[in-house]
Amino acid sequence: MVIQRLTMRASLSLTIVVMGLLGLGLALATGEAYRHQMLENQRAAMGGLLRLKTLDLLKDLEIKSRDLGLTIQHGAAFRSAFAGRDQINLVKQLNNQFHQYFATVDVVKLQKLQVFDLNFALVAESSEGAPALANKIIACPTLVDQARIRQGRFRLLPISQLCQFSGLPFHAQIVPIGGLRPTGYLQIVTDPTYSLAKIETALDMPLKITLVPGRVFYKSESWLPPDAMEHAIVAEYPLEVPSVGRVLTIAVMQDIHPLYQKLAMTRYMIMMAAGLVTLLVIAIALLALQNTTLRPLMALHEQLRSVRKDRTRLSESLTPTGTLEIKELAEDFNALSAELRDLHRMLERMAFTDTLTNLPNRSLFHERLQQCTAAVRAVQSPFALFVMDLDRFKEVNDSFGHDIGDQLLKQVSSRLNGVLRRTDVFVRLDNETANKIGNEIVARLGGDEFAAIVPGITDDKSAVLIAQKFTNAMQQSFSIGNHRFNIGVSIGIVLYPQHGADPMTLLRQADVAMYQAKQGKCGYAFFDSVRDHHKLQLLSLERYLRHAIETGNLELHFQPMVDIRTTKVSCVEALVRWRFPEMELTPPDRFIHIAEQCGLIQPLTRWVLNHAIEQCARWRKSGFPLDVAVNLSAMNLHEPDFVDYVMNTLLRWEVEPSWLSLEVTESAVMTDPDHALGVLSRLDTMGVRISIDDFGTGYSSLAYLKRLPVDEIKIDRSFVLDMKRDSNDAVIVRSTIDLAHNMSLRVVAEGVENPETLRLLTTLGCDIVQGFFVSRPLAYDDLIQWLGSSAWSAKQRPSVPASAKKGSPVVPLRLPHPDFPQAK
Repeated sequence: MVIQRLTMRASLSLTIVVMGLLGLGLALATGEAYRHQMLENQRAAMGGLLRLKTLDLLKDLEIKSRDLGLTIQHGAAFRSAFAGRDQINLVKQLNNQFHQYFATVDVVKLQKLQVFDLNFALVAESSEGAPALANKIIACPTLVDQARIRQGRFRLLPISQLCQFSGLPFHAQIVPIGGLRPTGYLQIVTDPTYSLAKIETALDMPLKITLVPGRVFYKSESWLPPDAMEHAIVAEYPLEVPSVGRVLTIAVMQDIHPLYQKLAMTRYMIMMAAGLVTLLVIAIALLALQNTTLRPLMALHEQLRSVRKDRTRLSESLTPTGTLEIKELAEDFNALSAELRDLHRMLERMAFTDTLTNLPNRSLFHERLQQCTAAVRAVQSPFALFVMDLDRFKEVNDSFGHDIGDQLLKQVSSRLNGVLRRTDVFVRLDNETANKIGNEIVARLGGDEFAAIVPGITDDKSAVLIAQKFTNAMQQSFSIGNHRFNIGVSIGIVLYPQHGADPMTLLRQADVAMYQAKQGKCGYAFFDSVRDHHKLQLLSLERYLRHAIETGNLELHFQPMVDIRTTKVSCVEALVRWRFPEMELTPPDRFIHIAEQCGLIQPLTRWVLNHAIEQCARWRKSGFPLDVAVNLSAMNLHEPDFVDYVMNTLLRWEVEPSWLSLEVTESAVMTDPDHALGVLSRLDTMGVRISIDDFGTGYSSLAYLKRLPVDEIKIDRSFVLDMKRDSNDAVIVRSTIDLAHNMSLRVVAEGVENPETLRLLTTLGCDIVQGFFVSRPLAYDDLIQWLGSSAWSAKQRPSVPASAKKGSPVVPLRLPHPDFPQAK
């Protein structure tokens, strides 16, 4: 109780804690998202300022470069030297600019001065400046090209551009010489980083200038090292020229480490406050829940546990306490308990009672039998088990209908149950026997089968006395409406523990004894281990066979069938083998009759059909043009969906119907000729070949046989085995072959085991032979190996020469075996 209460309290506490933590986490996540957004906004603002300041400084550099150009060309010495194309004086005038003007005035950092004529041919250049631009190097050739192609008034305007040469950035500006009547051009090349370095003081932020290859050209001393950049915001602005690309990148940084410290402290305080609030809420919530919810719920929980342990307590009610909802829940629980009590009684009665006779059913009977033989019992209590089956009940049920049959079963149940009632004066037991029996039970196992357990019976005499009472109870006729019926009962008797110690053994042995009593028409019989050993073995075989079919513990072997005309294997017969536990493969003649008797022939045949058709498809894909033959039972012809199953199986494995041959015995066809004709006709319409197996051993009518859609007949091996020594067998085989050929049917001879029989069958005109002389039945892998090495193999069919036309004689084929005569 304490553990359950703590568990409930802990679960509610955990729920509240999780909700508080989720709220706290949501608040922290929102704050973190807001912080990231603020940092991004700050970065964007820094980037905007950086861009505006960079463009402003570049504009200022253009103006200063233009003013410098105008100042240079207004000098009289420069104009005179330029007009006379005096290179020496021009160079001297240009070099003076590096020593006079910029040595004292912090304006621009001059890198190169170049003078061009109107066609932009280089007239002179300064010998001082950047070494990378010496020897008539033009820093910005694209700018010169742009100035050259300008026309009209645009040639009077200055033009400037950022460019890169030898990994260094430059700013070039071309100014016309001569005012409105230009006579040439002056190009001023400066270092843009000199002007851009003023960003650091203008924005009061550390500055870094990076060239295109990634080399840092300039970096402020206050720029943080890489390991400290986690708490810094960096904004970058790339300087790009459409015709040149990126020239350099300007970056500024802001240290936000103090802000991070403030945010961390704030986050810590929020978490502490939220934790304290959460704990306070938990305490208040638990205090309220304890009095209003937990205590009433635990009472309800205890009531449920008690009901689970003892269903008789379903009748107990729970006192409603707690909140209004809990009280309503308790009232609903009380109402549900009452309904469940009634439902439990009804379900128990339905689960363990036969609805027709109100006797215990098979489930309750097996449970009681299990209890009687339980190994946990300290002392074995003997009892007698009676298994009873009604005689002639099936005739009554079939002739008068199920309603009459049900009424009859009710009266039978009443009489059988009355045998064991001590107060029944109709078939009362003697006092000595009645005193022996204890908690007896009579049950209906199903259909017209009943069973009884009578405790305290230790000897045959007492068991016989009770069995006789059962048979005596059935001797008087039963009256139902205007009908009177006389039925009997066959009883199988076993004693515990003499005949067995477990329920299944006892039931199985009682069944065997009951069948013995029914066959002997003696009313009742005890189980005899010597007499009934064979029947027990059959029952075991039935159980094992059912399991083998369900688990696929079967194998298919295939026996080749050789076409005498082509001397090649044209078909194989699928023969099922059963690997019985602790035994070798069992042939079909050992278990087919068991399958037919116990209703397993349908799943067995369908297993064989499915696997045989699957193997046929695999042969065809491997290059072996083999057909497959499958044997059918008479019961298969009475399956309503058998034809549909064959068709669906052929479609599933993509096998042509003509590749399948179904073999049916004469007796199977003649059991119900009209029905067999309908089924075989539907198969024939599909294209499946029909073969009459074991021909000559049945009682078929030739007049009826000719109506069937049969493609071939198989002469039974009993006529073929001794036909070389027994002239009567030879006459039967010859007549059968002639008869079949006159009916346009192929003939297959089974049991060919020597070359003499093969020669004789060839002489008689037989079409196909099958037997050990050709091959024994082989497993799939062995068959594939045999086909690959045997002269009978159908891997490559012999072709008919093109000259052979309809009506012309067939060319004799070379035979694979020396004892195989030439086909006539």
